[in-house]
Amino acid sequence: MTADSMKSPLIDMAAPAPELNEALTAACTDWGFFQVLHHGIDAHLLQAALDASRTFFALPLADKQALSRSEDQPWGYYDRELTKNLRDRKEIFDFGHTGPVPWPAAAPEFKAVSRQFSAAAHALGLKLSVRIAEAFGLPTAPVRRLDEQHGSFTRLNHYPLQDPLAHSDAPPPGPLGISQHTDAGVITVLLQDSVSGLQMQRDGSWIDVTPRPGTLTVNVGDMFQVWSNDRIAAPVHRVLASERAERYSIAYFLNPGEDSVIEPLLPAHNGQQARYEPIHWAEFRGLRALGDYANYGEEVQISHYRRQG
Repeated sequence: MTADSMKSPLIDMAAPAPELNEALTAACTDWGFFQVLHHGIDAHLLQAALDASRTFFALPLADKQALSRSEDQPWGYYDRELTKNLRDRKEIFDFGHTGPVPWPAAAPEFKAVSRQFSAAAHALGLKLSVRIAEAFGLPTAPVRRLDEQHGSFTRLNHYPLQDPLAHSDAPPPGPLGISQHTDAGVITVLLQDSVSGLQMQRDGSWIDVTPRPGTLTVNVGDMFQVWSNDRIAAPVHRVLASERAERYSIAYFLNPGEDSVIEPLLPAHNGQQARYEPIHWAEFRGLRALGDYANYGEEVQISHYRRQG
């Protein structure tokens, strides 16, 4: 692993187990973000996924909006998502591993390639999550259940140079591609193109998570922070608005199953008690998702479940 004040940790998945565990422990404790080499996903698949994403987002706006998601249909296209009650300067396409997805007929390769990427990212996210749990001495059974009982989804992001809704009735966009936030789930596997834009907050400063050739970017989410009883912290991050070049990324969010209850796995570590009340994932995720569509006030965070005293 290498790291300095300007770069997030770089972790070699092919390293011997003791070295890999040590690197993951340091990265999750100090950063919450890291990038992985020798991750096992074919480079041709990664390029094909980005190419398919570009093809989709190049479709006419009306064609994309015909595939729009809603509060009742969570999968599909969306261009009015809010983060911290501000409209993001981006457009997205979401799909999960269950339920109907409105795939675009005009981009026939899009579905197959996107599904292949999702399956590969799920395998990597699960492998990393088990490794992280082992490195921190946490029980791995709740993590391994994510192999089949999970509510994960994939999000394709496009950060255009111009606001596609500039002449519509949409609320004006915020100043960022995505405002600062933490990811709600367990772990996120991110494929970035070559354009920088992702930043994480560390020691009061914003640090670029610069794309590195041949790597995937990974960050832990809120549920891992709860499982670890705050030994792992989900990093606050944001995405800058694109000003010089369009930016594309594909994120796989490894999430618990709908009926999962998340709580600290080893609350007595170092004499500590459980810092969080049990969190019902479906309730938590549902409350977080409300803020995607309208300004409902403060978004629910894991801090709302923190025990007092």
